Amino acid sequence: MPVVCATNLSEPSSRAAKAAAALATRLGAPLWLLGVFDGEHPVPDGPVSLRDASRRLEAEAARLRTPGLPVELRLLEGSPGKVLVEDELIRGARLLLLSAEGWGPVSWRRAPVHERIVQSTRVPVLVVRREGESLADWARGGRRLQVLVGVDGSPSSECAVAWLHELRRVGPCDVVATSVCSPVEERERLGIHTPVHLEMLDPVVRRIEVLDPEVERVLMRELIERVGELPGEGRLEAHLEPGFGRPSDHLLHVAHARGVDLVVVGTHQRGGLARLWHGSVSAGVLRHAEQSVACVPPFHPVSRRSVPPRAVLVPVDFSEASSRAISQARSLVRPGGRVHLLHVHRRKSSERAWVMDHYGVLPEPPQERSAVLERLRAMVPHEDGAQEVHWTVEGVTGDDVARAICQATEREGVDLVCLGTSHVPGRASYLSDAVARALVARCRRPVMVLHA
Repeated sequence: MPVVCATNLSEPSSRAAKAAAALATRLGAPLWLLGVFDGEHPVPDGPVSLRDASRRLEAEAARLRTPGLPVELRLLEGSPGKVLVEDELIRGARLLLLSAEGWGPVSWRRAPVHERIVQSTRVPVLVVRREGESLADWARGGRRLQVLVGVDGSPSSECAVAWLHELRRVGPCDVVATSVCSPVEERERLGIHTPVHLEMLDPVVRRIEVLDPEVERVLMRELIERVGELPGEGRLEAHLEPGFGRPSDHLLHVAHARGVDLVVVGTHQRGGLARLWHGSVSAGVLRHAEQSVACVPPFHPVSRRSVPPRAVLVPVDFSEASSRAISQARSLVRPGGRVHLLHVHRRKSSERAWVMDHYGVLPEPPQERSAVLERLRAMVPHEDGAQEVHWTVEGVTGDDVARAICQATEREGVDLVCLGTSHVPGRASYLSDAVARALVARCRRPVMVLHA
């Protein structure tokens, strides 16, 4: 698969072509130069005619061509945002490079060329800015590349992380994996309660833009798991950036503070109203970044291994159904894995005062806590092989059982929920079929339901 560089034969495009040639040489891939001549909107220092464009394109190819790098060329005529998206060569490319500058005027009705291409193409796009010389130097082995990648757990973010594997094979990269998080939203997702009496808190914790230690621990674990192990040479740093508003602004703040050379983001490629409603991190980064930006579409392949779950959560109501679910979870988890037993206590009106003053995950009522944990530990099986699995127990309090279970799956980072539904007289609303349906609909983890 070739590396493709789109050029309008201006000076900024020439810098992008040099970076493309260095990358193609390092990857052992052929380089294609796609020259674009737009007669209706010519660029200031670009060709003045189709013949001039052809002559300049051949000269550019001759400068880049080396014994180890074959360079092919093709000249397109028309609007860059249209002819580049429709070109068959780009659809089969390994990587598309183009300059962010030099493509003519931009208006509120006409998005920049690189933004339109990123929105439409199915291949990774590397948009080169003025610092493009650093990309070429890195690809030639002259320096390390400082890279920031945005990680949020979405499929597009997974593709961006997967693309980093290919980047690290080209040369050494120091990576700052950054997750932008809202402290308020994360407390809600994890079931970390904010107390009513804020004046009793430490002044640092009182600031809502600061992550408290319990939330930070979970988010850091999630970030490290999402990035995984990167091949090649270079450091890997996980960074949490608390903030509100547009995530792209916070990513660019970190990129500027760390002095990175390249920002890597995934793109959902939403269009129309969906793009306006959900926003676009990639569009914000592309529009305002000082650095070069790589946008990886959701079509980029992500390799996944089929492995047994590392951790399984089992909701427990101390019924026979819970015992069956525990046995099923034990059979699914590989040796060295973990089974987390969770009991959810339905909060009563008499317990409101105690709840209001509590900060953190809401546990069982104080007078019942020890007894519930002992009952949970007693449900751990003792047959052969059970001790190959790590067992943890937890009792929490909540108004909504399904919601409390979902929050626990996020805190514990489990791979699967194994739920046994029960029909105990007088307790039909606890781990019932209705709770199972709500859990399947709301939980972000796979749910296995063992019906009574």
